[in-house]
Amino acid sequence: MSKRFLTVVCSCVALGFTISANSAEEEKTAEKKFDAKCIVSGAPAKEASFVDYRGKKLFFCCENCPKAYKADPDKFLAKANHQLLYTKQITEVACPLTGKPINEEKTVDIAGTKVGFCCGNCQAKAEKAGDDAIALVFADFDKGFTLQTTCPVSGAPIVADQKVSFRGLDVYFCCPKCPAAFEANPKKFAKKVPQVVEKRKKNKQKKADKKS
Repeated sequence: MSKRFLTVVCSCVALGFTISANSAEEEKTAEKKFDAKCIVSGAPAKEASFVDYRGKKLFFCCENCPKAYKADPDKFLAKANHQLLYTKQITEVACPLTGKPINEEKTVDIAGTKVGFCCGNCQAKAEKAGDDAIALVFADFDKGFTLQTTCPVSGAPIVADQKVSFRGLDVYFCCPKCPAAFEANPKKFAKKVPQVVEKRKKNKQKKADKKS
């Protein structure tokens, strides 16, 4: 066997090892990117273990925890809302305690999630709540949060002070121009607004229940 042949073989083996090592490293990196805690057990959640919740995903650590959640969803309501914000599936648009505009200087880290408040009093309440902060801040979803993350017109991230009322719901936008485009043709854009889609589904279900 020639030295040249051995050199080629060794090079191929080394290359294969490098590719394999890189692939393994990439898989680990991909796993690290997903970060959430199971709302039932508190253990690290798995991206593949989830249930649908208000058009979003709630993540769990195993096959048994979703069953516990479904048996008593109200028990885990605040933790569910917290996880949605933590995983960036919803947006905070107002103080979760008063519903007033957020003061960017009044924030508290609640279980790894930055939450804004309207004033020092609300900020202090959240800080003093300790382990009960999630229950205090995330129990009333509609007061401080929206299912929206993007503008239905442009697809850009929404901002809290750009909104219009549509069929009793607040619809948020990315800039002052987009609300006008939405109001000019709401049929075109309303299907991109998760809270509108959710309300339509509930209304359809109510009609179906009455017929049955």
